[in-house]
Amino acid sequence: MEENQKFIPGIYNWCDRWCERCPQTDRCRVFEKEERRKSNNQDKEWPEVVSDNLNETLEMLKKMADEMGIDLDSEEVKEESAAQMALEEAQGVIAENHPLHELSEEYWKKGKDWLDSELPEENLLEWKSWVEMGRENSEAIESDLRSAEEALEVIQWYLFFIPVKIKRALHDQMDGFWDQYPDEERSDLGTAKIAAIAVERSLEAWEFLYKLFPKEELLAVLALLEKLREGLIEVFPNYPKFIRPGFDD
Repeated sequence: MEENQKFIPGIYNWCDRWCERCPQTDRCRVFEKEERRKSNNQDKEWPEVVSDNLNETLEMLKKMADEMGIDLDSEEVKEESAAQMALEEAQGVIAENHPLHELSEEYWKKGKDWLDSELPEENLLEWKSWVEMGRENSEAIESDLRSAEEALEVIQWYLFFIPVKIKRALHDQMDGFWDQYPDEERSDLGTAKIAAIAVERSLEAWEFLYKLFPKEELLAVLALLEKLREGLIEVFPNYPKFIRPGFDD
């Protein structure tokens, strides 16, 4: 009982999945479970671990269904499942084509193009040449280099995270399930909130790089992120009210 009380219910639903930087890992059941799984499966290949996880999930679902008196093999359940899957697929297509999600897709593609190009390395080399010529203070430049590396790490972490969470938030908003819940508990607002946090952190990182390398390509990326920030507020105006367990309470 004491072991269970230390965990915060649902904390893992509203985090950024960056466990290495999370101050709440000792209160996250998913983190504890994954660490235990890693320890118990050190000799297993990744596909085998995924298969074990899937089988475990299916067993849990079957057990829950049995406890509720539901026959998963009945024609009625199969028809309901098929209808629900069709609805989920339709909502997914609508979410993918929403202007906000399309904007997030444009962002990650433009951001990845810059990260994959030769421009970052060229800019750093140009910067270092200024130090060698005595145009910049070496200690200050080393500090900025460390900050630049940190900025790049932040950008890379959230690059794909942002469109995934925006699509999830749009999907949950369409679902209608959370309409009767208070804003503090709505799933669509919670997902929009963590997407907005990722956008803000990415903005700060790109702004730092732009300060070092005031290039037009970076300005275009910053413009997209600013549109995403404004779009999230427009589509999910009440997301700041959501309370993320363990983070906002």
